[in-house]
Amino acid sequence: MSIKLNRLLIKPLVIGVAIFALSACDKGNSEASLYKNSTLIVDEIPGRAVNDPDFPPGRLLHIAENGDVIFDTNMLKMPYDAVAMPDGTYWVSLIRENALWRINRNSEVVEVLYVGVYPTAFSVLDNGNILVSGWDDDHPGFVREYNADHEIVWQIEDLKWPWKAQRLKNGNTLIADAGLNRVYEVTKDLEEVWSFDNFGPDVNELFDGLGPIYVQRLDNGNTLISARAISKIVEVDQNGTVVWDVGKPLIDTQYSAVRLKNGNTLIADAGHTRVIEIDPDKNIVWEKSGFGYPAKAYRVE
Repeated sequence: MSIKLNRLLIKPLVIGVAIFALSACDKGNSEASLYKNSTLIVDEIPGRAVNDPDFPPGRLLHIAENGDVIFDTNMLKMPYDAVAMPDGTYWVSLIRENALWRINRNSEVVEVLYVGVYPTAFSVLDNGNILVSGWDDDHPGFVREYNADHEIVWQIEDLKWPWKAQRLKNGNTLIADAGLNRVYEVTKDLEEVWSFDNFGPDVNELFDGLGPIYVQRLDNGNTLISARAISKIVEVDQNGTVVWDVGKPLIDTQYSAVRLKNGNTLIADAGHTRVIEIDPDKNIVWEKSGFGYPAKAYRVE
């Protein structure tokens, strides 16, 4: 509904399109400059830091490279993932809402994508569609792609606990299934073409006893995988050989792990209530602490 309303509001502004376009361009350039090398952090349960899991509610923090706060809000109900959009808004997934919200910098909700389950992770694709992974207690897990009208245009259903999906450059989709201890790649026709199996605990449990909860296919063709229950992050090649790894005591029950363009790795280190960036030799080169339960962390490059 929000999308259709916004489109209707744009129609009366046609006579001023040149001015609007210039303004939008200036804003886009300004946002791009502000976002460069910034860090976006999703804190699912900030209250854990003060021994009160109910207050404050979930937090989204966006900080510039110099440490200045770009945006900070704690009006969210168990946020799990977020994307900073070029127009200054944010998409964020909310466990307790079974939905994705798009919010502005006044913490106002400007759009809602209801998915009907716990949205564990999502990404905004190059075509503007949104790829969502999720599940619920009474609903099998799925990965779905939604278009701008919130219609499902691609899906894979009846999964267990899919925690992250990535649309690859070849059009395939990479999925981390936290309940089956496996990561696998499927084609548009749902044919499995690659997998990495048996990476996780002996018994999978919610929520600290999860297997692979985050996955990223790297530019070199390798795959970076974060398994929460065993406090382990590995980089594996196409043959499934581990070529790099990190674990305890540096990290503990971590969530996301993202390989940066500089070769370092940004980690939402939930067990240590912090976000860290480590180099290939596992030295901490950047750290932000004081969180309750950091679930995702991204460097906007």
